[in-house]
Amino acid sequence: MVKLGDVQHLTADVLIIGGGVAGMMAAVGALRAGVTPALLTKGTYASGSSSMARGGHSVAIGHSSADDNPDLFFEDTLRGGFGLNNQRLAQLMCTESIDRTLELDDWGLGLAKLPDGRYDQKMGAFPHRHARLVHCGRLMGKPLMNALSKKTKGDGVAPLDHVMIVDLLKHEGRVVGAWGFRYREGTPVVVHARSTVLTTGGAPQLHALNDSPPTITGDGYAMAWRAGAELIDMEFIDYQMITAAPAKMAGYPPHSSGFLNEGGYLLNKDGERFMKRYDPELMERSTRSLLNRAVAMEIFAGRGTANNAVCIDIRHVFEEANHGASGDIIKTFMNGGVDMSREFLEVTSCPHTYLGGLRIDEWGRTTVSGLYAGGEAAGGIHGANRLGGAALIDSYVFGYRAGVAAALEAGTQAAVTADMGGWRAGVEALEQWSQRGDGESPGAWRDAVQRLVVESVGQVRRADRLQHAMHQLDQLEARFSGIGVTGETLRARFDCLRLSLETRNLIQVARQLATAALMREESRGGHFRLDFPERDDAKFLANIVLWNEDGQVRGELRPVPGLEAAEAPPGLPAVAVAA
Repeated sequence: MVKLGDVQHLTADVLIIGGGVAGMMAAVGALRAGVTPALLTKGTYASGSSSMARGGHSVAIGHSSADDNPDLFFEDTLRGGFGLNNQRLAQLMCTESIDRTLELDDWGLGLAKLPDGRYDQKMGAFPHRHARLVHCGRLMGKPLMNALSKKTKGDGVAPLDHVMIVDLLKHEGRVVGAWGFRYREGTPVVVHARSTVLTTGGAPQLHALNDSPPTITGDGYAMAWRAGAELIDMEFIDYQMITAAPAKMAGYPPHSSGFLNEGGYLLNKDGERFMKRYDPELMERSTRSLLNRAVAMEIFAGRGTANNAVCIDIRHVFEEANHGASGDIIKTFMNGGVDMSREFLEVTSCPHTYLGGLRIDEWGRTTVSGLYAGGEAAGGIHGANRLGGAALIDSYVFGYRAGVAAALEAGTQAAVTADMGGWRAGVEALEQWSQRGDGESPGAWRDAVQRLVVESVGQVRRADRLQHAMHQLDQLEARFSGIGVTGETLRARFDCLRLSLETRNLIQVARQLATAALMREESRGGHFRLDFPERDDAKFLANIVLWNEDGQVRGELRPVPGLEAAEAPPGLPAVAVAA
């Protein structure tokens, strides 16, 4: 049972919520600006979707192609984003990713180098014009997380693990921290802070089949929306292929982009290279959004396999593909019963990264005072489609910038006190929730939400399906009060409660997604409408911005931001954006 007297109460100048790459880079930024942040994470530090990083990240450092530079990378990024990128954010990502890359390698990332010491860079898919992908010669997730974890802990960051943040705290229109609970012990946690940074990732758990850790459940989108922050581009999801069969490998991220970049084919159940229907010029080297839309359309049209999948065939380029990160994946599939030198790999399409998120400026400031965001929690950088290798550099650059700004601007904010934010009402609600008994299974409730999203708000969208989803989401959300909290141990009960609160967040994110998808009556990048299959620049060359109006999702079209710079934080040190 939860008691108010059991609350773990912390105070900090800067609170960072999320322990993935963006959160750790925010910590580096705050430290460099003179503040040691409090950092809370739902998983075990370091954690998050970046732990699943495969091939590497893109950077226009020009080592493998002397003609490359950040300006060309910026042009390619805008082309890939179908005109909807916040140009200032995209420009900074393409420029500052060089310094962030050099720092990370200094901290032990271990990027592969050529004999002369330059980085080995691989060619990515269209619209990359130059080889930009730096890599570790193996899967990147583990060395990246290890390097950043060692760096931040060595600099004095003491993360608090296994904390489910339930809501942000607000006082007189400003975010002043957050509250939640340690779900392994059932201890309420309240953190008051002058500045709060959300680096909570996306919402991949809206789909049962995804390639991210199970704790990434859209919490930041939902909490920020409830707190009054605006969101942008929520209709756009970066889909990626994921293993569909055999059953024991289902859900495993297959590094499909690596196989296709090496010359692999995409085949439907009839053995047809179906990309000729969607992009006859580039075929399997098309944009990520069009590749995944094609996969979804083939399955939707009944040309998928018995496992609702398509096939990747690398038999003709097996020797070329069997090295580096792709070689590691091939070995994993061999151990799982798939010999890619002789057999097809069955894949389907699932959410990889969310392109929308909190609307930020170049310093990670959201539209609510005291609240910042970086990484996948923030939106606007990639527009309607993300270039390969750009998810990590987004987190490097804007996680870091958000940490710098949050620390520098914390000193301009009034002091926070232990009574601010109305947290006691939240903890009292937590006490009541924790005492629930039998009821509907939280797992069954989550399954119902995921089925609805896949069927009605998935890759192939239509007005009637989206409207049906909106109605059903209201009914699903109303079931929260009847969800059971059961278990033999305190940990089991609070795990049960965590799952329920996550699902409530997912429902709110699904409503944001459906609202924006219904508003965008065209097809562009990672958003496809069966009833509006063409791109319509005359009406929709604009961003959709959402906000909370009396508990309802409201939205409007707004002009795409240009290259105008935001005001820099006070006392910005020269070291803030340079290695």
